[in-house]
Amino acid sequence: MLLLTSTSDKLQLVTGASGASVDVHCSYVDNASGTITPGRLNVVNISTATTTDIVASPGASTQRNVKGIYITNTSGTTQTQVTVVHTDGTNVADLFGVLLMPGENIVYGEDGEWKHHDPQGAEYTSSMPNDYLYATGITGTIAETIPRILCTEANLSALTSGTLNLVAIYLKAGQQINNISFFAATTGSGTPTNGFFALYDINRNLLAQTANFTSEAWVANTIKTKALTATYTVPSTGLYYVGIMITATTVPTLKGMTAKTSGTLSGVAPILHGNSTTGLTTSLPNPAASISSSVNPTWAAVS
Repeated sequence: MLLLTSTSDKLQLVTGASGASVDVHCSYVDNASGTITPGRLNVVNISTATTTDIVASPGASTQRNVKGIYITNTSGTTQTQVTVVHTDGTNVADLFGVLLMPGENIVYGEDGEWKHHDPQGAEYTSSMPNDYLYATGITGTIAETIPRILCTEANLSALTSGTLNLVAIYLKAGQQINNISFFAATTGSGTPTNGFFALYDINRNLLAQTANFTSEAWVANTIKTKALTATYTVPSTGLYYVGIMITATTVPTLKGMTAKTSGTLSGVAPILHGNSTTGLTTSLPNPAASISSSVNPTWAAVS
């Protein structure tokens, strides 16, 4: 429970960004010497970086028991940090804080637990085994197509000059993607002329991409990390595709998992990896063509 027991006690919401639109509902019950009185407060459209009272101080000789707090970022485009604090007029204690993406909300219930929901209302939960695997990524990595600790580092001939290759990656709502990385295996690029890394959604719509790194060298057994032209914020949890396209006399081989026996399992929708649009040079397709399933799952990472 959350108690306000003096005329100086109150709950406040600290918002961290201008341009968002935060709505708050709070419900509480007052106990004044045995007289029980319910109450509630709505505060809407908090759109600046500010501190806002969301549950006011109770009257004298009154205990205010906060039963529920609902905080929603109704903005369609702007994220904001939100932090609920309890103040007694002198001391301020942080109770709960989170980066609230567009459409997300947090809820405090009578059980004393805070819950964070995605834009579709699903609760974010912990997944320790998965998180452990992905925690083994290279410093700064947010997600990988194959956990680095499990990747066999097979030498894969996954690329064809001028052809977009896509590999599935699992991303979580709210993640901010700035870079994409692939790792060359035993063959580097020879006489490259164009190169892109990109992020696509599950329907192969282009979401973000790097600039064309043209004739930039890529030697064997080295990682190449390229910045996106703009930061991309993942809108919803699920499968996406990381893409790579190289035009060169000799395309690099890529590190990944040992080639699969037939690729028929990974070729069931949604297809997990393979070649897409062909005949590319100085630009990427939007949307990309259907994927021809392959036996070569390559390692890639976003950071």
